Amino acid sequence: MFYPNRQALGDQLAVKLTEYKDTDSIIFCLKKSSLLSCIELAAHLHAYIYILQYSEIADPFDITRNLGAVTNKGEFVLNPEISQSEFEYINSDFMSVIEERKREAFSKINAEADPNPNFDPHAFNNRNILLFADILMTSFQIQIALNMLKAYSPTKITGTCGNITAPISDKFNIETDGCTYMDILPNTFFDDDHYFDQPDTYTEEQKISMANNISLYWA
Repeated sequence: MFYPNRQALGDQLAVKLTEYKDTDSIIFCLKKSSLLSCIELAAHLHAYIYILQYSEIADPFDITRNLGAVTNKGEFVLNPEISQSEFEYINSDFMSVIEERKREAFSKINAEADPNPNFDPHAFNNRNILLFADILMTSFQIQIALNMLKAYSPTKITGTCGNITAPISDKFNIETDGCTYMDILPNTFFDDDHYFDQPDTYTEEQKISMANNISLYWA
């Protein structure tokens, strides 16, 4: 499915998610590239936004993939496409390299501006959480978000996406309390922007600022 722009995708998803309007839900944005769609959806639902922050670690054994990521709390999250036994095999040969990359990744996050400066994570308790991306082709971000949410007690976790590949939709179906999509795709080699006619018109900093102040759009 194709869209005029990311805002249009947010508009279309909002029609499918009216049950969450005015429920103080939190849209957990899995990708910064999805922020324009997320902002549009949040404005319709009168929801808040949390932006996932992490730094990826390249696999020293296979440079074509990520081994995992470090979160802003310093937690290492293994790429769900890599089994624990495979990780142990890689770690046995590259332990010092991996540990150094973890430190570098955490240092990189600390050097970045916090995309959620005024957000209290305890707000995840007793609220509906919508795990959201406009285009999703990997389960990596889902796993990072779910690991983070284990420390809290949401009322409900819903998978929400515009276009999603079939294998990743399976993980959403298993790991969440329900899912809403615009389109389920076969595996694709196109990048996210391929599905939008118009490019984003805002910088990342502007989008983060709008997301942080989203309640001003519907208060």
